[in-house]
Amino acid sequence: VITAPVTRSDLEDPITEAGVVELGGQQTFKAPGDVTVQAVLVEERQRVSQGQVLLELRDRDLQQTLDDQLVQNRINQLTLQRNQEILAERQARLGDAEARLQDSAELLEQGYISEDDFRRDRQAVEDAQSNLRDAEVELTKAELQVQQDQVKTENIRLQLEDNQITAPIDAIVLKVDVKPGDGVQREGRLLSLGDPNQETIRLQMTTLNASKVAVNMPVRVSLIGPNPDIFEGRIVRVSPQAVGDQNNADQSTVEAEARLNQPSGVLIPGSAVSVEILLQQRQNVLVVPVTALQRDAATPYVWVRTADNTAEQQEVETGLETLEAVEILSGLQTGDEIIVSLPPDVILTPGQPLTTPELEGAPEAEVAPPQPAEGDN
Repeated sequence: VITAPVTRSDLEDPITEAGVVELGGQQTFKAPGDVTVQAVLVEERQRVSQGQVLLELRDRDLQQTLDDQLVQNRINQLTLQRNQEILAERQARLGDAEARLQDSAELLEQGYISEDDFRRDRQAVEDAQSNLRDAEVELTKAELQVQQDQVKTENIRLQLEDNQITAPIDAIVLKVDVKPGDGVQREGRLLSLGDPNQETIRLQMTTLNASKVAVNMPVRVSLIGPNPDIFEGRIVRVSPQAVGDQNNADQSTVEAEARLNQPSGVLIPGSAVSVEILLQQRQNVLVVPVTALQRDAATPYVWVRTADNTAEQQEVETGLETLEAVEILSGLQTGDEIIVSLPPDVILTPGQPLTTPELEGAPEAEVAPPQPAEGDN
């Protein structure tokens, strides 16, 4: 008969999935139009600051548009200057005509000129006033044109500045897809970066496992290999929809995301990792091996070895169960000696001595109990 004492221990129910390391805030910059790469100012794996210029692009069509606009600006500025001169000239002419009309009025009163001469001078004033109004209109139009030119020029300059790719956050450059002189079409990939302070793991879980996983469940992440370092985190997202495999409709997966509690500083974006998801956890609870639990009655029970070396049937209430151990909520206490294994075809009865001939063929031994929880006496 193999027996073991009831102990307290931590109990976990994990599942394991494969994942890929990514950085939080990870994004790929694409060309805003058909551009030529003028300068690449960063390297892969380089840390950059928010607002730092990463790439400089050149849009030849847009640059030509700016050059043409600057020429037009100069033409319209000269037109404005000429209209200002015309306005000044017509103001002077109006002043001269008004002075002449005043003199004519005095001469007419003294009888030195005729009514026709006076009317001609008055008509000259009216013509000068009309010409002045026309000049004022043309000057206003020229001023508005210059203002419009300034707005157009500023908009073109802003578009050219948009062809500078800057870092939106403090980040690390993950990949540079271009080099100086490359021509890139609209929406073509330029570079990718991410936040090194937010390491995330992208998971593609089986639908069976995904149905058990919920947001905020703890995870342990490790590189695939011997003696890996362990990094702790939590599930932050589980997709509500499964995605089918185009080659095999029966193998649907569910996308999920885990985030490390602290940046590892060693995990490389894009690398494969093993992710252990802890579906349930119990700390410092009574546990027994799965082999000790009997289920052939209405209530689960275990066989307890009494002080007089007989078998006693003890009903128990169970909690979390894993492949190796079961949590005991009631019915046992620490130190109780339970039977965890019997010889084949042996059936115990309550009160049966554990030294009967049927049991003597199986040497008695003890199973190493689960490691007690920290602080357990």
